[in-house]
Amino acid sequence: MDRLSRYLQGQFFAQALTIFAAGGALIWLMQLLRLFDLVSAKGQNFLTLMGQSALTTPTFARSILYVCFAIGLVRGLRALQSSRELHTIHAAQRTQALWRAIIVFSLVGAALVTLVANWIEPNARRVSADWSAEIAADIVGRALAPGRFTEIERGLVFSISGRQRDGTLENFFFDDTTTETRRTYFAETASVFQDEDGYQLILNDGAIQYEDPGRQGLSQVRFAQYHISLASLLDATEAARGRDQADTIALLMAIADGSEGAAALRMVHERLADTLRALAMCALAAALCAYPDGGRGRRRVPVELVILLVAFAEQAISAFSGGGARHYIASSVILAFALALLWLRSRWAFFLPRRRRAVS
Repeated sequence: MDRLSRYLQGQFFAQALTIFAAGGALIWLMQLLRLFDLVSAKGQNFLTLMGQSALTTPTFARSILYVCFAIGLVRGLRALQSSRELHTIHAAQRTQALWRAIIVFSLVGAALVTLVANWIEPNARRVSADWSAEIAADIVGRALAPGRFTEIERGLVFSISGRQRDGTLENFFFDDTTTETRRTYFAETASVFQDEDGYQLILNDGAIQYEDPGRQGLSQVRFAQYHISLASLLDATEAARGRDQADTIALLMAIADGSEGAAALRMVHERLADTLRALAMCALAAALCAYPDGGRGRRRVPVELVILLVAFAEQAISAFSGGGARHYIASSVILAFALALLWLRSRWAFFLPRRRRAVS
């Protein structure tokens, strides 16, 4: 790769990473505010708050990463246009270096988007869920005060009469009104421990009372020992989120062995569609800005705004398309349009000098 291509790539990456850093920092700060109850209500420290917000940031950053690359390419090309460097590149017939830089930039951007969507985001979700389960265990194990009813989450009320030296909870009471069927748990003793499925609340020598809205009365089931997942109780994880925490390779392997079905395949299509979005938006940015424009003093719609509007429209169409392979339709149309526009502009740039020479 020649020096000009490296210089152009440096310009493009500097613009894209600057925009993404600003957007990512804003998302992280928003997550800090959203998760502030970890400090104020759940008794966690500020480092936990920062870590949890950092782990939830990839989920939101994924939706803007490919747009940042496209806008970075636009801003880089517009900077070359303003400094007349783009005119010089075309006049000196060094367009091969320009196209090489754009192609490498687009491929690297698509690869980073693929990495985030298919590996970084699901693993960040999994680590965040595991950490949330630890927070849940800490809340139940530390926040309960003997002789007092404590509402850990809305609709979840705990109470104990005492705590032994080894941490065992005595005369455990738990009332769950978050579901349609109200459940109340009683146990002589309870304890918290961790296994391969996360943190578990172990109830010994107790009973469960069910209050069914469709029936007038209570049903009771006695038990010698009963296990409750703390993560499910405190909404740290849900059954539907387990698939979101698996990377694409794991999902494909699960689909191949038959343990996952159509829902997992739809999720794979949704993730892979981000790669096509990145390529399509970068191609559109190149089609709009890769050729010099001699027009001055005219008011125009900012190309960055055009990219944002197109990205928003593509996301809306994909969201209402029905999922699955239909996620590729809108981005494929954008990519085809961008490539057609590039071809037309290249033909016009090729024939225009000949027309000028013929007239002169």
